[in-house]
Amino acid sequence: MREQIPAWYFDGEHLAALARQHAETFQQAMPYEHVVIDDFLPAEIAQRLVDEFPDPQDIEWDRGDQGDMRENIRNRYKLGHSNEEAFGPFTRHLILQFYSATFLDFLGQLSGIADFVIDPHYRGGGLHSTGCGGKLMVHADKSRHPNKKIDQVLNLIYFLNPDWQEDYGGHLEIWDEAFEHCAERILPALNRAVFFKSGTNTYHGHPQPLTCPPDRRRNSIAIYYYMIDRPRSEHFSGYKGFVDWVPTTVEERALPLEETRPQLFRFNKK
Repeated sequence: MREQIPAWYFDGEHLAALARQHAETFQQAMPYEHVVIDDFLPAEIAQRLVDEFPDPQDIEWDRGDQGDMRENIRNRYKLGHSNEEAFGPFTRHLILQFYSATFLDFLGQLSGIADFVIDPHYRGGGLHSTGCGGKLMVHADKSRHPNKKIDQVLNLIYFLNPDWQEDYGGHLEIWDEAFEHCAERILPALNRAVFFKSGTNTYHGHPQPLTCPPDRRRNSIAIYYYMIDRPRSEHFSGYKGFVDWVPTTVEERALPLEETRPQLFRFNKK
């Protein structure tokens, strides 16, 4: 018998008020559209998601690419899982609400984008987890959807890290197209939602190795939204078939290209 869980759904009026409050910030943000919204879900809902989040040994995680492939320590890997059957029952229920009509209406009001396409397979998204010493190089996403007429347009990262301290690191960094400076560093605190436009040059990551205690991990839920025949714009000239890794730290910039941007290197070698 399946575990009984409480039903929880987004409230349209509450989300509409949030959209009105944050739409201008999102649409005018530099170097590309993004916004951070704290206390995004009721505290008890956020805590239930924390309680269900699996440890590295609990499920068959996939190893995610970090950009810099020199490290070979399992705890430092970015782990990911996109199969909803491995999610906790309430987590599975909640993630489906991020695809609901009520929530898509909110995203449209927030971003000014209409007619989102959803991906029920959560390709590249779902649950993400990184351990002490791990990082994710700054990058622009590659095309994820198998239908090449469907382009990723918006990312949601929802953080699940109670009592996350500033000195633990793991800040999500928003970088300019010229890689000259980090425009914003966002602490991955519990119940914090980050929405940002995804495109050819919307660079982001957490390139500084985590300095959290060994028993802590940087956990999040990632949801990606799409549209059909996305028009070209300042931040979108068509997706590449590879992740565009960019060295931004002193250590990364000292490495040869093939060590810091392996996918791009392999792509160019073909």
